[in-house]
Amino acid sequence: MSIVRMKRLRLIGFSEQKDQLLQDLLHLGCVEITEPGDKAADPDWTQLVHRDSSSFAERKAEAAALSSAMTTLKKYAPKKKGLFRKRVALSSTDFFDDSVKAQAMDIANTVNDCTREISRIYSAENKLNASLSSLLPWADLSLPLEQQSTAQTELVLGTAPPGTNLSVLEDAMSKVTDLAQLTQISGDAEQNYYLLIVHKSVHDEVISALRPLSFGVVRFKGLTGTAQENIDRLRKEKDALESQRKEQEECIAANGGHMALLERTSDRVNQELNREAVSERFLTDGRIFFAEGWLPADRVEDLTILLNNYVCAWESADPAEGETPPTLLKNPKWMECINMVTEMYSLPAYDGIDPNPLYFFWYVFFFGFMFADVAYGLIILTICILVTKFVKPKKTLGRMFQLGIWLGASTAICGIFMGGFFGNALEVIYQTFIPGGLAVMPAWMVKFCSGIVVNPISDPMSALVLSIAIGCVHLIMGQCIHIYMGFRDGVKAGLDSMLDVVPWWVLFAGIGVFAVKGTAIGLLIGVLTLIATQGRHAKGFGKKLFGGIKSLYDVTSWLSDVLSYARLMALMLATSVIAQVFNTIGALPGSIIAFVLVFVVGHGFNIGINLIGTYVHAARLQYLEYFSKFYKEGGIPFRPLQYDTKYVDIKSEEDN
Repeated sequence: MSIVRMKRLRLIGFSEQKDQLLQDLLHLGCVEITEPGDKAADPDWTQLVHRDSSSFAERKAEAAALSSAMTTLKKYAPKKKGLFRKRVALSSTDFFDDSVKAQAMDIANTVNDCTREISRIYSAENKLNASLSSLLPWADLSLPLEQQSTAQTELVLGTAPPGTNLSVLEDAMSKVTDLAQLTQISGDAEQNYYLLIVHKSVHDEVISALRPLSFGVVRFKGLTGTAQENIDRLRKEKDALESQRKEQEECIAANGGHMALLERTSDRVNQELNREAVSERFLTDGRIFFAEGWLPADRVEDLTILLNNYVCAWESADPAEGETPPTLLKNPKWMECINMVTEMYSLPAYDGIDPNPLYFFWYVFFFGFMFADVAYGLIILTICILVTKFVKPKKTLGRMFQLGIWLGASTAICGIFMGGFFGNALEVIYQTFIPGGLAVMPAWMVKFCSGIVVNPISDPMSALVLSIAIGCVHLIMGQCIHIYMGFRDGVKAGLDSMLDVVPWWVLFAGIGVFAVKGTAIGLLIGVLTLIATQGRHAKGFGKKLFGGIKSLYDVTSWLSDVLSYARLMALMLATSVIAQVFNTIGALPGSIIAFVLVFVVGHGFNIGINLIGTYVHAARLQYLEYFSKFYKEGGIPFRPLQYDTKYVDIKSEEDN
């Protein structure tokens, strides 16, 4: 239960063995290869070696092709999937089977070719639709579109706004000449469509007269035949394109059964992509390579066994002064689920302390204390156990359900002491549906409903006092950890950390004595102790004294920290009140059917909304109140080259 000690790794080997070495390191999963850093810019190094090249771009293209194909299949060949899916277990030999990859890439390329063809067809259909839209208003025009004149006249197609009717246009033309005729072909909400026959001698004058009335000339370049003939042709082309598109969609759908194969290969290609990204961190002269990185000290023996199979030179050493190793937390398997909460805040610094064992039970307890309902806890516990056992989710989702087992158990246990079972459902059921009402309720059930320790509905003040008392213990434990960390770094640092904390204990003890007995001696001693110690780091007596006096203002900060734990009572009360409201609403009609309907919907809502609230506020009390007393954040995550799959699990060859 600690931050894993790291070793600096340096490795020199032959370039011809690099690819196989990377594959073995991927399988080993405990070595992080770092960027060459200043070596890549050091002239002494750059004269001899350079960054290694890799197939990163090629693997990235393969990953993109697989991702695109899977997205397309989800659209054109969707399959119903549950909320969770069980991952397939494969050996590393099967996982890296080249024939499987080749088959998957052929399928992905086929699907992507169909997708590109569908895109081309859609583009062509859009152009046809635009052409059809422009031709449809002229469907009743019997003249060929290429005929724009006769021996004496010009044939002009034009448009005008609906508000400019035919008579207005004819009046404008009559003022210029009587050698023109305007015929309306059609009209719609946007335009009226006209055929203008005008003598060539007055063509320009007529167009000039109509232009102020928003008359626009329309030309169909490259089209021959009547508008209707072109419309019929375009519709046939559109039908042909639609048929082609359906063929491509059917081709995609026919590959829908290969989704699992594509997902499996996508996982493989992503592992290769990660491997190639690491490969580019190597320095080489073409014959040998150099790499450096980190590995956990307890895995040095495993790496030794692996590297004995290679012709190479390597060393592992403690971090040099000024180096910042990555942070890796090592906890028992049952506690690893709390990592997701820690990582939401920040990993601890390498020279800090692993917070997981120090706040795991606090977090679980706070969650259960705020939820505090036996039925809610059993529901959460049951769901999380079933999902963990049968679905076996991985990574963050897996940790979430593993943590949910603890949170559900804590909620049920705290509910026993707080009298919660779907809120006050037992009392409402007896009072509404059981003959004799509360008078026939068993004594043990009466005791349970009234709260073995405290009931937040009937006695909120006791719940508040209990919450504050728990908060004080929480804060004091954080301060004790601060003292421990000081002594861990040396006696001087330990004494300094004691001077940070103990004077405040003296002050708060004095405040307690003053509140109970009315004597201010202890309070005065606490104030003098703070003044004497809290400005000790300043230079000069005056600054030390001022720093000590100024520290008294921090009493308000401590008061704020303590009052923050009132949210324990507030969230507990909120859960209970919402549950009670739904129970009351369900019981109002006096119908068991109505009660069940309101009961299921209401309590489902209550569980959902308070899962979020209790999760967030339990974390907040750790982050802001507890961690601030001792936590040193800013750790760099340890990111070894290892399997990181989404759809399959890689099992060791020994398991086969």
